[in-house]
Amino acid sequence: MPEFTKPLDIAIAFTKAWTSHDLAKAASFVSDDVVFEGPLQQSTGSGPYLKGLTSLSREVADCSILAAYGDEDEALLMYDLITKPYGPLTCAKLFTVQNGKIVRDKLTFDSHLIRTAKAA
Repeated sequence: MPEFTKPLDIAIAFTKAWTSHDLAKAASFVSDDVVFEGPLQQSTGSGPYLKGLTSLSREVADCSILAAYGDEDEALLMYDLITKPYGPLTCAKLFTVQNGKIVRDKLTFDSHLIRTAKAA
């Protein structure tokens, strides 16, 4: 695996890995004490984080990165996540990276499609 050092490179590699169902590779970018904040889940620790990511990964058909920006500590990605049960979800994620690992993942998207489908 190539050495990724910049937060933007790590965020892109991580996103490409989990959306292409390579969860082992995705896990290699995650800190043991990662904090996740999203509209449907919040968690602390790599175990719960990767469990949620694994579940979501099963529903992903494709991912297209629309924009990507980063500095020395953070990366911001906007992408279209094509899901099998819900269709397209436009997502924005702010990653905080320390020592080459994702320590914080803050996700935002309109969860209406998912909440509606789960309620039915």
